[in-house]
Amino acid sequence: MRGTLVALLPLLCTTPVLQAQDAPVRDIEVTITGTAKDTIYLANYYGNKLYYADTAIADSKGRVVFKSPKGYKAGVYAVVIPGPKFFEMIVNEPTIRMTSDTVDLVGHLAVKTSKENQVFLDYIRFLNEKKKESDAIKAQLDAQKDPLARSGLRGQLEGLDKAVRKYQNDLVAAQPDLLAAALVRMSISPELPEIRKPDGSLDSAAQYYQYRDHFWDNFDLTDERIVRVPVFANKFDEFYTKTLPQVPDTLTAQADRLIARTKDKGEVFKYLVNTITHKAETSDIMGMDAVFVHMGQTYYCPTNGQPGRVDWMPEDKLTKLCERVQKQAPLVIGRKAPYLCLTDTTEQKWINFYDLPQEYVMIIFWDPHCGHCKKELPEIAKVYKEKFNQLDIEVFCVAKAVDSTLMKDWKAFIREHDLDWVNVGLTQHVFEEAKKDPRKFIPKLTTIESLNYADTYDVYSTPKVFLVDGERKFRGKQLSADQIADLVEQLRKRKKS
Repeated sequence: MRGTLVALLPLLCTTPVLQAQDAPVRDIEVTITGTAKDTIYLANYYGNKLYYADTAIADSKGRVVFKSPKGYKAGVYAVVIPGPKFFEMIVNEPTIRMTSDTVDLVGHLAVKTSKENQVFLDYIRFLNEKKKESDAIKAQLDAQKDPLARSGLRGQLEGLDKAVRKYQNDLVAAQPDLLAAALVRMSISPELPEIRKPDGSLDSAAQYYQYRDHFWDNFDLTDERIVRVPVFANKFDEFYTKTLPQVPDTLTAQADRLIARTKDKGEVFKYLVNTITHKAETSDIMGMDAVFVHMGQTYYCPTNGQPGRVDWMPEDKLTKLCERVQKQAPLVIGRKAPYLCLTDTTEQKWINFYDLPQEYVMIIFWDPHCGHCKKELPEIAKVYKEKFNQLDIEVFCVAKAVDSTLMKDWKAFIREHDLDWVNVGLTQHVFEEAKKDPRKFIPKLTTIESLNYADTYDVYSTPKVFLVDGERKFRGKQLSADQIADLVEQLRKRKKS
C-alpha cells in the first residue's frame, strides 16, 4: 500500500483538480501519531500518477479529516505527510478510518473502519510474507549445487506461487464487488495452455497471439474506477509499448479492439482514447503519425456528417486537432506522396520528383535563412556523394526563395557547397506572378498544391525530410542521410526476400 517516490513527482510539481462535481461525498479520517499541526495531503491516482485532491491540518493528536463537498471518486489514494512519506488507501466507501504513526508509516498502518482497506491490507501483508519466504528459498537455490536439493527448492517456490494464486482467487470469489477484489483480479495473469507444433515443439508465435488475445481477461473495462488505480495504467503501458510490436497497423487494430471493450463511454473510454492519441502524437518512432491520424479520424473528428465520439474536448482544441489530422493524413507512411513540381534556379525549368529516374527520392524542404538547414545540408551532401548514387537515391531539395534576398542566398549556398542534386524552389518570379494570376502556371506547368507546398507537406519547420520509393510512396520521415541509406538497403533486402 505504498507508492514510489517517482510517483510523487507529479504531486510535487502540479495541482490539477480531477474530482468531478458529482463524486460521492465521503468521510475520510486518518490519525497519524507524530504529525500534530502538520499539513497532510490527500492525493489521488489518475492513471499511474498522483495528483493533489485535498489538504488538511492535523490536530494536536495527529488527526485529520478529509471531507470535501465536491466528493472523491472511487480509486486508490495516498495520504502524504512531511518527508514526504505516504501510504496508499482504497477510497470506495462512505466512511474510512485509519491510523498509523511516523515511526513506521506503512508497517504500523491499521484499519478502524473500511472493509475495502482491511481486505487489501491483509492481502498486501500476505504477499510481503510470501515474498520473504520466496527470497529466502531463492538465496538457498543460488547457493545449492546438489541437483536433488535444487529440485526440492524449486518445488517449494512452485508451492508458494500456488498459495498466492489460491489466496488471490479466493479473495476475488468471496468479495467480487469490492474495488480491492478488482485490484487483485487485475494483477492475476490468465492461466493459458501451452500450444505445440505437430513435432511437439513449443509454438512461440501461437503462444504470443494467445497471450495477447487474453491479456485483458481479468479486466472490466466498463468499470470507471480502474482509471484511478495504477495497476490498470501500468498494465496498459506494458501491453501497448512492450507486448505489441510498434507497427502502426497493429497498434491501431489493437487500440480499436481494446477501446471497443469500454462500450464507447465512461472514464476508461476517455482514458484510452486520450492516452493512445497522446502516445502517437509525441512518439519518437517513425510512422506513429499514422496512429495519430487514425485516432483523430476514428474518435475525434466529424466523419460523413456525423460528429466525433469525443465529447469532452473544448471546441477550439478539437478544431485544431482535426486540422492537424487533416494535414497529416495524406503524409503517413505508405501513402502516395502529393505531386510536387517547381522550378530550378533559372526559373525556366520545371521539375517534379515523379519524373526522376532514380528508384528512391529524398525530399528536403528548407529555407536559405534557416541556421539549422545550413548546418544539415552540407552533411547530407557528403553522404549523397558517398552513398546515394550507388543506392539509386536522388535528392529533391525544395527551397523557400520568394524574394530577391532569398533567391541570391539560395544560389550562393548551392554554389558554395556544390549541391549538385535536384534544386528547386518556390522562386521570386513564380511567387509574385502566381499571386496575381495562378493560371499562368496552373495546370499547364504545375499545381496549386505544389505552389502551396508548405501546406501540402505540412512544412511548419525546416529542414523537413521525406523518403519516397519507386511508387512514390512515403517510406521514411525526418531521417538523416545515413539513416536513409540504411533504410533503402533494408527495403531492398526485404524486396529480394
